[in-house]
Amino acid sequence: MTQALPHPIDNDPPLAPESAPAPEPPHLPTAPLPDLGRVKRELPAYLAVQAAWFVGFGLQMVLFPYLAANILRVGPDLLGVAQMSLSAPSLVFLLFGGVIAEQWNPRRLMITLHSMAWIPAIVLASMLARDNFAYWMMIAYGLVMGTIGAFILPARDAILSEIIARRMRLGKTLTLQQGVAMASLAQFGAQVVGLGLGGLASVVGPAPLLVGQAFCLGIGALGAKLLCKPPPRPQDDARTPPLKAIGEGLAIVRRSDVLAPMTLSMLAIGVFVIGSFLVVLPILNRDVYHMRSTGLGLMFIAFWTGAFVSSAALTGIAHVARPGRLMLIAQSAGVACISALLLQPPFWLFLVAIFAWGLAAGVSVTTSRAIVQEAAPPTHLARVLSIYQLGFMGGAPIGSILMGFATAKFGPQGAAIIPAIGLAVMIALMATQTPIWRMDRPKPA
Repeated sequence: MTQALPHPIDNDPPLAPESAPAPEPPHLPTAPLPDLGRVKRELPAYLAVQAAWFVGFGLQMVLFPYLAANILRVGPDLLGVAQMSLSAPSLVFLLFGGVIAEQWNPRRLMITLHSMAWIPAIVLASMLARDNFAYWMMIAYGLVMGTIGAFILPARDAILSEIIARRMRLGKTLTLQQGVAMASLAQFGAQVVGLGLGGLASVVGPAPLLVGQAFCLGIGALGAKLLCKPPPRPQDDARTPPLKAIGEGLAIVRRSDVLAPMTLSMLAIGVFVIGSFLVVLPILNRDVYHMRSTGLGLMFIAFWTGAFVSSAALTGIAHVARPGRLMLIAQSAGVACISALLLQPPFWLFLVAIFAWGLAAGVSVTTSRAIVQEAAPPTHLARVLSIYQLGFMGGAPIGSILMGFATAKFGPQGAAIIPAIGLAVMIALMATQTPIWRMDRPKPA
């Protein structure tokens, strides 16, 4: 028996049987369309903003652990603490970011935050150039960038459904599933570029690359200016106190058969996957394969290239009948790839395993985002997305600390058994105790 995606605020029977007509396009704005030329340019501009952020993010993924592990020569425990500083602000600010994205103008918010995001990288580059670099500066950088990311992420994710809806009103045949896949494609492709550039740190030095990161983050503001102004927010929402608004979003997620397990699954992935990714891989690169920034860059490039390839494949698929099942199968494949860390294969074979892990991650991330976007009510979309992302981002500092100390005690390969077992348990519970495996998405007419 399959189950249709339920409405997120109740546990009513399925919305429609498989043979029923497709529902109306999601999150359709009622305001008049802006200039048609601007609407046509809006999606490419959005993807450019996405790419600008994630080129900088890809650079950061290599430069940050490289500065800690190879320049400052800190141990895995202090590396875990440093990585935690990047993700810990999400625990405090991400839910507020979701509220602000709904009550304020998300386009203007993206312009403002991109205009601020280049400053920390420039400061860090200046300290390196002056040979005045210290561990506490990395912590400060991580806290500032983590805070900016906590506010920009809900605004960027929530505005996508409005962009897709405006294009659908022009008669464009683009589903939300495909729009999410295109956003993931821009994200993963940009990260591959950033990671490739980051791998040059040991050749050109990290300071020039930090300047490049600042440039990419800054030009994202120009792309955000090309987006259409969103429809006016309801005045009632604008007067809702932030804590009350957060409570309303949490209540919607808690009462949903779809949103609650999806958020918990993101928490597990944040704890088990991100810890491995941010701590175990840099230590494997340094202590097992005895490589510098080039090796770390190749590891990250292999992963995100795999994610890029699978996301590209999903952009051509307008309809996935059972997205929950596809997501759980992809996550199971990821567990098998993480288990390969328990071995010590040749470096090229290790990269193959990471590439396969990336293929699975691309499918998992894209399908899970689409599931949440479809299940969330339009009036609370940014809040729901911020709670969903909080599961992922909130688990990351826990995973960084856990895997940092586990790696220090058992070594990087011995510590890899923790995420493998943890994810396997999570997938089994999702498949047997929630409707995610059985959910059905009606085929568009």
